[in-house]
Amino acid sequence: MRSPEPPIWLPAAGLILLLAGGGLWWFGPSFDHRLFDLAKLGAGDRFAAPALLLSTIGGLAWLGPLAFAFVLWLIWRKRPAEALWLLLTVASGRLLVEALKLGFDRPRPPMADRLTIVTSLSFPSSHSAGSMLTALALAMIFTVRGHTLFVPAIAFACAVGWSRMALGVHWPADVLAGLGFGMLWVAMARRWLFKARLPSSEPV
Repeated sequence: MRSPEPPIWLPAAGLILLLAGGGLWWFGPSFDHRLFDLAKLGAGDRFAAPALLLSTIGGLAWLGPLAFAFVLWLIWRKRPAEALWLLLTVASGRLLVEALKLGFDRPRPPMADRLTIVTSLSFPSSHSAGSMLTALALAMIFTVRGHTLFVPAIAFACAVGWSRMALGVHWPADVLAGLGFGMLWVAMARRWLFKARLPSSEPV
């Protein structure tokens, strides 16, 4: 079975979200702040614990080992091209997001609004970008009973993005840009950076 083709709208949607995040920060910071006030949760909110769980699962400490485990599994199944593609796509995307954070140097929301501890910079959200690019990269390779996983992958990443706003550690612009970056990076990797088609998709 051939590898699943990504939705035709994926790169366009990624670019739109990326530009929307950047535009919201640069041209509408007051609106960005108002959206943040609507999204953030209080310490006693019943959704605070689920948001923290989503944020934890969507972080590098969980998704990094998960992606690497799939890389090893693909190697074990004698699919080195897909293993290399997955490794390079996720690792390069992660590194670029961190470089963008340093370049844009946007501060996080105020400390008083945060429900969890963070120390890095804000734009773009690495949780949003990392969860999107990891989930989508896996969806490029694996299917479930012949069904593609693009919609669940995007839904998962959006839920992680919401959790970062709910916990008060990211502005909405950061999350939009992060989600858009993840979409765009995987679409570019799939369509242009690697010219050869991935030979197969593995049912799970």
